[in-house]
Amino acid sequence: MTQQLQDEFDSSVENAEAWMKAIQERLSINDNTKGPRSALEARLKETEKIRVLEPEGSLKIDLILVKADAALRSISEEKKHEILSKLKDIKALWEETAIYITHCHSRIEWVWLHWNEYLKAQDEFYTWIHNMSVTLEPDIELQLGLKEKQWQLSHAQVLLNDVLNQSVLLERLLEEAASLFSRIGDSSVDEDVQKKMKMEYEKIRELAELLQMQ
Repeated sequence: MTQQLQDEFDSSVENAEAWMKAIQERLSINDNTKGPRSALEARLKETEKIRVLEPEGSLKIDLILVKADAALRSISEEKKHEILSKLKDIKALWEETAIYITHCHSRIEWVWLHWNEYLKAQDEFYTWIHNMSVTLEPDIELQLGLKEKQWQLSHAQVLLNDVLNQSVLLERLLEEAASLFSRIGDSSVDEDVQKKMKMEYEKIRELAELLQMQ
């Protein structure tokens, strides 16, 4: 009976250890934020699946504790050290695995959310670029009186202020792009994309300054 209890304990430890190592292997395969959005999304989904399995690991540890308790009650003092040592090791492995599950998923999820926020801000930036380019387009045929010219000058100053204020948002967007690029290495946020955004903004700024001087 004593040997059976010890065998059951050993078996529960071996089962849990194999399960945890398999989980760690799956995590190591997906523990990477580099690449296109499709790859990051696939890793996010996989780490979400793994995270759902965490309670299963807790149950395995609970079973081990039950088996250990039963075995410790029936074996000699000399063999208790062996069980307690295995118990300590499997608890440490579970703690390591649980932390890895959380950290791996959180890291990928953070980059995913960060990327989504960046794309939203980039979309808003290009919408602003389009709207401002339409607004700043000169009307060559329009003949203005004095009051209209005064209004146009005032309006031009408002538009220029808007453009200048937008430079702060552009800098944040460029910082976000650079930060993302360091984590994902994807061409959608590389230096060429960042330069293009700067150039688009500079065109708008030049148009606004030109209108203000007319």
